[in-house]
Amino acid sequence: MIETSSAALDRPLRAALALTGITAAATLAAALLISWLAPGLEPMQQRFIAVLALALFACIVVAATNRKLFTSGRVRPVLLIVPALVILAPFAAGIKNVGLQASTIMVLGYLATGIYEELWFRGLVLKSLASWTPVRAAWLSSALFGVMHLTNIAFGANPSITSAQVVGAACFGMGLAALRLRNVSLWPLIILHALGDIALQLGDVSNIWRWILMIGGDVILLVFGLLILRTRRTSPASTTNAGYSSPATN
Repeated sequence: MIETSSAALDRPLRAALALTGITAAATLAAALLISWLAPGLEPMQQRFIAVLALALFACIVVAATNRKLFTSGRVRPVLLIVPALVILAPFAAGIKNVGLQASTIMVLGYLATGIYEELWFRGLVLKSLASWTPVRAAWLSSALFGVMHLTNIAFGANPSITSAQVVGAACFGMGLAALRLRNVSLWPLIILHALGDIALQLGDVSNIWRWILMIGGDVILLVFGLLILRTRRTSPASTTNAGYSSPATN
């Protein structure tokens, strides 16, 4: 039986929403469990423990459901130049000295965040939308990625700032989703993601400049993602090298 166009769109949508719901539930469960077991920890410490657990969770799920996501794709350095310059911009003024312990925790925590969020959103969620057009798949996966940042409120984040972060993360996610749809491996995206978070925290810039660089960088990545997707008109389902497979072969 030939599937109707609405049904063909609805099934990937349900899968993407379900995956987002799973990771949202896992994040909130981790926040509640850690606050119950170790109520004396600072919110940042609680988030550090949670993100390590979530990174492990994402690795296990990907290993069990689609191991090809770990090895598919290429580095494609030319496509990474613009995102790398945008992401590393806060380091232009130098690196803040916050101490070895704080720096180590920050680097490990943001690396775990990159692993968790890239494996989940540019990996599993984007793969679930493989039958959609690249732009449509990138928009939805990025929007869901942005909305997921509302769970930061469970770790004590300011609701107003978090709401702005939702928009910024969605723009940031569009750039990374576009790279993934251009057959870039998840590992460069994980490194870029982690470096972006680290640079905003350790870059020796004022708060005003940090906001300018963050907002400007998110806008640039949004535009960059849309531009590089313009040169890729085929469905992501045809990109078998990036861990996607045609529905006809599933």
